[in-house]
Amino acid sequence: MSRLLILGLILMPWLAVMATAGAWPRDKGQVFAVLSGQIEGPDEFGFYRQSNALYAEYGVTGRLTLGVDLGGDALRMNKTIAFLRWPLGRVDRSLKLAFELGAGQVEEKNALRPGLSLGRGFMLGGRQGWLAVDGRAVLFGGRDVALESDITFGLSASRKTRMILQLQSGRPDTGDPYARFAPSLIYETKPGQQVELGVITPIAGGGDNGIRLGLWRRF
Repeated sequence: MSRLLILGLILMPWLAVMATAGAWPRDKGQVFAVLSGQIEGPDEFGFYRQSNALYAEYGVTGRLTLGVDLGGDALRMNKTIAFLRWPLGRVDRSLKLAFELGAGQVEEKNALRPGLSLGRGFMLGGRQGWLAVDGRAVLFGGRDVALESDITFGLSASRKTRMILQLQSGRPDTGDPYARFAPSLIYETKPGQQVELGVITPIAGGGDNGIRLGLWRRF
């Protein structure tokens, strides 16, 4: 069993609660964490792939957020990134813009990961929603560069349920560009705790269908 999965099982009772990230800074002293697991397949050989991820943020100040982004499977960690994020412009304006700088390892190679996030909240039919665009470049040194982007639409479907529609796309440093559609539902199991259930559908660049389960907490 991977160290990430063991850590996830230890933290699981503390994880859940919907919160926006990206362009929205964390309040000072606030912690936000997400534990997620994903299963994709079967591939052409009939095998399923399982992966786990742990994402956490901490509000160092009202304008500076510290975070970690970890991912891997039962055999190895393929992503270990620590990052800092700070807003560009006033934090109280409706259109949020933030710059992020991360460093660590991706696929066992040293990597620098700068990124930009743009987000805006809105009301639709009396319901709260948000739209976010997140873009990142993963720099491996030399000319090796990978690109990642997410476009996310979120809407409160009811007092306890939120709907998320996400388009994930990217260009790896090796391999073909890809695009995936990843809708999910967030349900509040009790005050302050929520669970996410979603699916992943490849649109371009290959890949397999998948199921995602996430636990969220903010404290």
